[in-house]
Amino acid sequence: MNLIEKLKNQEKYTKYSIYLIIIFSIIVITLASVYHVSGDGCWHMPVGKYIAKEHKFPLFEPLGRDEPFWSPPLYHIAIAAVYSIFSIFGGNIANSAPKFIPPFFGILSLAFSFLTIRKLLNSRTAFYSILFMAFVPIFIDYSVLSYAESILVFFVVLSVYLLINNKIALSGIAAGLSILAKYNGVFILPILIYILYKRNDKKAFLKKSMVLASFCILIAMPWLIRNWILLGNPIWPFLNFIFSGIEAKSYSTLDFSRIVHPNIISFTLLGFFGVPDGNYAAFSFFGLPLIRILLPLWLVASIVFITPAFIGIFHSKKAPEAKIFILWLSSYFILFLLYVLNVGWSVSRMLLPAFPALAVFWAFGYKVLMQKAIFRKTAFLILVIAAGLVFSEFIKFILASNEWSFYNHDFEWVRQNTAKESVFIASGQCIPYNIERTSLHFSEENIKNADYLWLNQNFRLDKRSVLSQNEIQSIHSRNFKIAYDNKSTGTRIYQIKQ
Repeated sequence: MNLIEKLKNQEKYTKYSIYLIIIFSIIVITLASVYHVSGDGCWHMPVGKYIAKEHKFPLFEPLGRDEPFWSPPLYHIAIAAVYSIFSIFGGNIANSAPKFIPPFFGILSLAFSFLTIRKLLNSRTAFYSILFMAFVPIFIDYSVLSYAESILVFFVVLSVYLLINNKIALSGIAAGLSILAKYNGVFILPILIYILYKRNDKKAFLKKSMVLASFCILIAMPWLIRNWILLGNPIWPFLNFIFSGIEAKSYSTLDFSRIVHPNIISFTLLGFFGVPDGNYAAFSFFGLPLIRILLPLWLVASIVFITPAFIGIFHSKKAPEAKIFILWLSSYFILFLLYVLNVGWSVSRMLLPAFPALAVFWAFGYKVLMQKAIFRKTAFLILVIAAGLVFSEFIKFILASNEWSFYNHDFEWVRQNTAKESVFIASGQCIPYNIERTSLHFSEENIKNADYLWLNQNFRLDKRSVLSQNEIQSIHSRNFKIAYDNKSTGTRIYQIKQ
């Protein structure tokens, strides 16, 4: 029996889900092809390339951040593997190929979310659930952006799927790999333990819990021990005030005032619908025409799209296995609150591993709308809004890519006119990534070891690259030779060593 015949023999909601996963795959792969690496991706990519070339993990090497390499390394290992494999086709292909890692894991996350929800509930609920996931902008974003979230979400979902299929050891391995993707993976463990508790007697529960925990620890613990030995804190830089790890920029405060601030709602919802970091200041970045008209329409459409999730919460009590999804969402909501207290409001992505659970509640609410004739037009409107949200994602990624293209001549000049071993003073993550040169943050000590200095006070794509007035005055007082000056982009490159 060929694939087409197998597809025809599937029941309708499974068939619909396959079509939806194909559509989602086309969307994220297309977006990845136009996407220009930015944000934290400008750090992840060089780290992965370093691992590929040096066959070891970095520690204090200058790879885009003025801090040691501490991050759980699974995503970076994936980058290194893909980069190494595609290096045989040349540098351009090797540099581009890792961009398609997040789409790969995003597609797998969607597929395994369907399989998990179908196993626990039914295929109709599973289809509506992935309908939400496939079109909500934040899930699309992190299935495209060069961040670790896509691989984290996949292994979180996989751990649940394996457990409900009684693959205890494999579930523990998947949970351990989720922690090796991001520390956040540990918050799936309460859900896994709960599932074991509900499905086993006391003796079997204890035995299976030990098996699951052992495999999870076996996978995740070596990296935590490494960080504890080298950095003094297994989860550095978080909660550094508890572990007294090495001093550096770390999140060492708990600000309880953030919990009651209106930004916790606005940043979260805006983050869900594709606004970078949920920061409403991003609306003014591109200066889009008719923004005063489009913005209110977009906000209303976003609220309408998310509404079934709130309806579904009140219609979930009678659903089988509902407590699993409630606990799943609650566990990551606690993580979300901890991040708000410790880091700030721009943490919508902390909830991504719980999106299959949130999607289930959305599905419950959407089914309520579909069952009542008075609300069916609203249900159809939500599908129209979904299409509009996807369209807005394409506009966003194309505009962002064009912004980066504006500086291509500057980046190319550096790559063509400076030695590969040259050292630059270039703060931020993304200048070093684009010029492909070792870069140090601005300091009096670093200037002594650098060959060139990158200056662009209007570089809004990475605000951390903008220097202070005192630093600017320091540069002017030294009378460095100007090696490159692009008045169009505002980029100036000074030659430090003659």
